[in-house]
Amino acid sequence: MNLINQFLIATPDMADERFKNAVILICDHNEDGAMGLNINQPSDVTFEDILSSLSIENLSHQKFPKVHEGGPVNSECGFILHKNQSMYTSSISVSDQLALTTSKDVIRAIANKMVSEQWLMALGCATWTAGQLEQEIADNAWLTCPADERIIFNQSDNKWASALDILGIKAHQLTSEVGHA
Repeated sequence: MNLINQFLIATPDMADERFKNAVILICDHNEDGAMGLNINQPSDVTFEDILSSLSIENLSHQKFPKVHEGGPVNSECGFILHKNQSMYTSSISVSDQLALTTSKDVIRAIANKMVSEQWLMALGCATWTAGQLEQEIADNAWLTCPADERIIFNQSDNKWASALDILGIKAHQLTSEVGHA
């Protein structure tokens, strides 16, 4: 099972409060484990704060989308999900349409309005060791479904409900009492 470019949607069984109502885009998944970004947890840090800390001027004077808390690992590192129109110094392809970049050149490109409006910045990421994510899914901590760019790049505060809609599920239908047939 490869979960790259899939959403993980937290269920009521999610024991870790940091992932309550999380929607995580899986960006990498292999025999060593998985890495993803929580796209549903707005941060108090703004993109303007990031630009200032990196001494990058906002030449376009544009208003930027919210920065997200991507996960508890490497929380000092910025991850930019963007349309795969250009690859930057440290980019990996998540899908034919999406790339993930961690280098400063993409931040400069955003500040200079050289990146489409479809991008999302997250501070930190979520990681799992080999087999850990598969076990959490088996333990009913996560639902999975194909990722949807409309949800990723939407500025809505309710991406969790939108992701559940992909599966045809409403939040009130979820219970922590789930069994296996």
